Amino acid sequence: MLVYIEYVLIDNFFIDYMLLKATFSLTANKVGRFRLIICSFLGAIFALILPLISLPLFIMIPIKVLSGLIMVALSVKGKSIRALYKNFVVFLVLTASLGGAIIGIFSLFNISYSTEISVAIMVLPAFLLVKGIVGVIKHLSKKQKEQKYYYKISLSHLGTSVEGVGFIDTGNALYDGDSPVIVCDKAFILKLIGDNFLRLKLKKITIRTINGKEQNSAFKLDSLLIYCGDKPNIYKNVTVCISKGGVGDGYDVILHPALMEGNYSGNSDFKIKKVS
Repeated sequence: MLVYIEYVLIDNFFIDYMLLKATFSLTANKVGRFRLIICSFLGAIFALILPLISLPLFIMIPIKVLSGLIMVALSVKGKSIRALYKNFVVFLVLTASLGGAIIGIFSLFNISYSTEISVAIMVLPAFLLVKGIVGVIKHLSKKQKEQKYYYKISLSHLGTSVEGVGFIDTGNALYDGDSPVIVCDKAFILKLIGDNFLRLKLKKITIRTINGKEQNSAFKLDSLLIYCGDKPNIYKNVTVCISKGGVGDGYDVILHPALMEGNYSGNSDFKIKKVS
């Protein structure tokens, strides 16, 4: 029984530590490791003692919630009430998500989580689940923030037009002479080209990747439309570079930031000063 108690204490310590660390990672609050260790240890003590106390459920639940609030409050000591509230809500969501996921997994595989061996290895699935939950939340949060950089677009060339989604990437600094370069997914370009491949005036441009430099095929578009609401801004003299791989998830074209700097009006050739 002593070993079982030690397992419970150790499991709850590491799980509380992971939940607190994940919480402050998601809320972008810096908390010292020593403070996290102390608060996690207090949480583990709470989790060990509470089941030994015979209390009605309607009293036990508020006590558990209060213990979580104390852990978060001690971790973010000196922060505002707003910061405490935000961190506490995230902590509760992560805790509930982790608990539900663990129960679901153990039920799915018909494993009893009350046995000594289950308690002994509990920290491993908890670690993987916390990493997975945090990864999904960060991915969704990033996508939501990127939405304001998504625009409806239309590419036209040799009498063919195709609509898609463009993403303004501030890291795109590609130029073809003085012409800004957009980067397109290969499958998306094939929709635009159709049977006109032999009529394309292809050239090679050099782009830098994480693996070094590479040569990609490119050509000048007849026109590019970027919609702000229902109103299209028409750009000419824009070079499109064909990506050898995909360009990203949720969009077809990586747009050049210069296209959104307000240096263009009307339907004439796109004019912009290249910044070296």
